[in-house]
Amino acid sequence: MENFLKKKKLTVKKSNHVDKEEGQDFSNFIISKAVSDSIRTSLGPHGMDKIIISDTEILITNDGATILENAHFQHPAAKMLVNISKSQDKEIGDGTTTVVVLTGSLLGTCLNCLKKGIKRMDIAKSLQDFLKKVEKILIGISFPVNLKNKEILYNAAVSSLESKVISAHSYILAPIAVNSILKITELDAASDVNLSNIKVIKKMGGIIEQTELLEGLGINYPVVKSYGGPVKIKEAKIALIQFCLSPPTTDIENVVVIENYMSMDKVLKEEKEYILGLCRKIKSSGCNVVLVQKSILRESISALCFQILSQMEIMIVQDIERDEISFIADSLGCTPIVDIESFSIEKFGLAKIVEEKSFLSEKITNFTGIYRPFFKTATIVIRGSNNLLLEEAERSLHDALCVIRSIIRRRFLISGGGSAEIEVSIQLKQYSKGITGINSFCMVSFANSMEIIPYTLAENAGLEPIHIISQLKKYHNKGEKTVGINIRKGTVTDMIRENIISPLLVTTSAMNLAVEFVIQLLKIDKILEAI
Repeated sequence: MENFLKKKKLTVKKSNHVDKEEGQDFSNFIISKAVSDSIRTSLGPHGMDKIIISDTEILITNDGATILENAHFQHPAAKMLVNISKSQDKEIGDGTTTVVVLTGSLLGTCLNCLKKGIKRMDIAKSLQDFLKKVEKILIGISFPVNLKNKEILYNAAVSSLESKVISAHSYILAPIAVNSILKITELDAASDVNLSNIKVIKKMGGIIEQTELLEGLGINYPVVKSYGGPVKIKEAKIALIQFCLSPPTTDIENVVVIENYMSMDKVLKEEKEYILGLCRKIKSSGCNVVLVQKSILRESISALCFQILSQMEIMIVQDIERDEISFIADSLGCTPIVDIESFSIEKFGLAKIVEEKSFLSEKITNFTGIYRPFFKTATIVIRGSNNLLLEEAERSLHDALCVIRSIIRRRFLISGGGSAEIEVSIQLKQYSKGITGINSFCMVSFANSMEIIPYTLAENAGLEPIHIISQLKKYHNKGEKTVGINIRKGTVTDMIRENIISPLLVTTSAMNLAVEFVIQLLKIDKILEAI
């Protein structure tokens, strides 16, 4: 493998490694394991960050999915490995580095088994048995969680943020993540969380500590103040309109020829009367805040309309993107209005205060005191001193939100710090003593491959991996199943007491994806190029 990061391209050359005696092509395993090993240094709280450089941007991250997504591979097996990281990120949101590291460890084990003469199908069958046993063990060592206990959710969010670039600010982001999920979810009946109902606005300037969960709704658009219009409205009646407040135009391009000044005056007068009629209709309805959708055919609101509405003390926010209309409508409880004839108070949203908030040179419009029985959406404003920090803070916050969503989906937690993987390894070795033949040998080998997670955590933290692993095994053999690696103290402690916990769904999903990928590679013996 060439240099790890070179202008955003992680290049892996095709390997011609073929076992001459057996005629087997092992390049799939070797290349995939090489990619996994290159990402392994990013695992854990003390994992190293990667700088990805392109022609247009610089990206600093230690998120496995982000690194692989921005890398370029030539070998098809490496591209497949990228896809499992993307799957973990899309479905679970966390554990993207873990799934790649586990996959690399299992691939190394399978490669050793193949070189010992074990058939591919026998290894694949053992992997399926291994996965079933691992899921049983993980369920056995997990413990149920009460979603009404916010402290447990907070600890889970903090644990997910410990390995991020902004880990020093986890005490700020974790409560925001928990509160935003609770704001949009009815815990008693919820089985999932729609994270698209949480809007994240990034604002340059300030520090991470100024990141906040807004009360009500925030939209990333300023109030129009060109003609002295209001920037704060109390007891607001909000109209979300999808038609233009400007003179109508023809549907096709053409030229209107005005032959004399009288005709010109007539056209201008009719345009003014038309705009004035629109403004009077809006004012008579009682509306005092107008949100105007962006138009691609003509200007969404004319200068004359700005002037008249400002004189009528009506707040204007213009050029709202089409894909944000649904989010705003759900948040305010209003119905988008498609024409002036259907402009009525029944379609308005209501809020106590609508005002413009400033973040140095940038501004947003904030709606507070929205008259809704239950908030369906939440808005988070992230502050940061530069774009690199803002982007990483957004990714980290997304991971924390996904961790809480995973807990709601499957309400069980396991201890972190590599304790679950060590316990799985020990119980698998014990289980292998009760079976015979190739399956027993493979089960022991796969059990050893599970130790890669605590080994890597210790290695990246600057500890002695072999000593730490032996200590973990000593405690787990005594029945202390929650003892793991405490990176902060540089030793092994009880993870539950240290509040280092992880959702069960994250680990089971990573195991499923890793085993499925390895079985898929085992069933590929040749790569043929199409003509």
